[in-house]
Amino acid sequence: MKLILKQYLASLKERAELDAVLPDLLSSMGMNVFISPTRGVKEYGVDIAAVGQVNGEEKKVYLFSVKSGNLTRETWNGNTDQALRPSLDEIQDSFIPSRLPSEHRDKKIVICLCFGGDINSGIRQEVSGYEKRNTKNNISFEEWNGDKLSECIQQYLLKEELLPNSSQALLRKSLALLEEPGSSSQQFSLLIEKVLSNATDPDSVALSITRINVCLWVLFSWCRDGGNLEAAYLSSEKTLLLAWDKTKEHYTGRNRISKSFDNILDTYQQITDCYIERCIMPYVGIKYALSHAVYSPCSIDVNIKLFDVLGRLSVKGHWVLDSLSKSYDKKPPIERETEEQEKLRISLEKITKSIRLLILNNPILLLPYKDSQAIDIGLALSLFSKNSDLDKFATDWISEIVNRCIFYFKTNGMYPIVHESYENLLEHRKNDKADSNYKNKVTEASILYPMLAVYCALYKLSSVSQELENFATDKLSHCTLQYWYPNQYSEQAMYSNSDIHGSASTDFPMNRNLVLEHVVQECEETDFFKNMSAVIKDKAPLSLTACRCYRYPVPFHFLEDWLEDPI
Repeated sequence: MKLILKQYLASLKERAELDAVLPDLLSSMGMNVFISPTRGVKEYGVDIAAVGQVNGEEKKVYLFSVKSGNLTRETWNGNTDQALRPSLDEIQDSFIPSRLPSEHRDKKIVICLCFGGDINSGIRQEVSGYEKRNTKNNISFEEWNGDKLSECIQQYLLKEELLPNSSQALLRKSLALLEEPGSSSQQFSLLIEKVLSNATDPDSVALSITRINVCLWVLFSWCRDGGNLEAAYLSSEKTLLLAWDKTKEHYTGRNRISKSFDNILDTYQQITDCYIERCIMPYVGIKYALSHAVYSPCSIDVNIKLFDVLGRLSVKGHWVLDSLSKSYDKKPPIERETEEQEKLRISLEKITKSIRLLILNNPILLLPYKDSQAIDIGLALSLFSKNSDLDKFATDWISEIVNRCIFYFKTNGMYPIVHESYENLLEHRKNDKADSNYKNKVTEASILYPMLAVYCALYKLSSVSQELENFATDKLSHCTLQYWYPNQYSEQAMYSNSDIHGSASTDFPMNRNLVLEHVVQECEETDFFKNMSAVIKDKAPLSLTACRCYRYPVPFHFLEDWLEDPI
């Protein structure tokens, strides 16, 4: 386990990674962290500051200057703003005389050279000489390298009573199975459930989530080094949802358990950022690039994977949109756009552009093979609905989906079916799809067509709405047209998927004059969504993440403002 942790630490970047792990570690060691990493604030060489006792010694002040990877000649005293030696000089010349809180001035001070790897042998004598020259009565130096950090993590965060050997074995299995992402994420899910099952009170939940966060970072760093982020993506999604299920009752945004969850959320965001920036965005602009990347001659594989990618991109867009909206709540848009807002706006534009290019360059996304792919389409369309500049693209996409679904049904092609399994899709390809009994069986229910009817009505696509209505009347009289809404049991099961929940409105009207009235009425009568913890506590994208992960339709409540005032 120590070797696994050391490799993980060596791979972490300095900003938002290694310096994000240290405060939790120091807190677990019983220390009081009084300075945490802050962007845009000069701290004169100090990245993290804490006060406390280590190994039973007297209480001291520990000042950390954090660097990533191995300490080389360049990172020790090279031509870079991030070199370690100038930071150590700043700590002694500026921070200790003028920035150290008065209540800690009488304590001994330890300046910690902190890095995830080792010191290169070529500069060992220079580092040791610097430490010896600058050691004084009340100032000393310590090296917190990869070995020391991994020992501390093992001793204080992953110790036997907190992360038993059985759980550590699950982490090792997850790492060993990275080339089989489904199996790897399954092992990690077992780890999450095992660790959280023993947490009952807020403090133990906070500790458990912190330990899981470290394990998730270990998994992510190995995935990143191996160039295969799939297991990290799947595991981060499940971790986020299960962590919220444990913290939602106590989440205030300010207490300890809230901080633990927010750290998990930050890790999820970094993993999903890395996934879409490395694996998706560079290839969406190339015709058929992602279709070919599936490495399968079977269109079913390509269809399943690309709709999955569509859902992932869309969920990420919703998270960015949520952050952007909150930033405008803090600072009205009539004022000058802040750097944070500009960054979020550009990120959102990149994501929506990527979704458009993904669809344009991979036409297989114009025809869902599974009725449940309405979930991924719904995630994308609900994101598009927030930007009127995307109306033309959205309407063209909807029209093409409707046209293809109808055409392939009538010509006995690969029209959408209710079955989920890969085997059934293969059978669907081979079966005599002209057989009316078979057709009725595989299209016995649908959420896809009702959802398309709603968006056709919202975008006022009269001719497409009429065509869809005629199709439903003529060809789908046997089909239970329905849609899903959260109910009183959804809050309990939504984030853990521990039980079936929600209610379905059947006999969905496909008439364009009635469909919006029906949906508005259902949203008003089934208002359980508004009382869900993710919505009340300003984490609404969590419910969309749960919809994508556990395969529930996107609630129409996300469109409620638009439903009341369609374009």
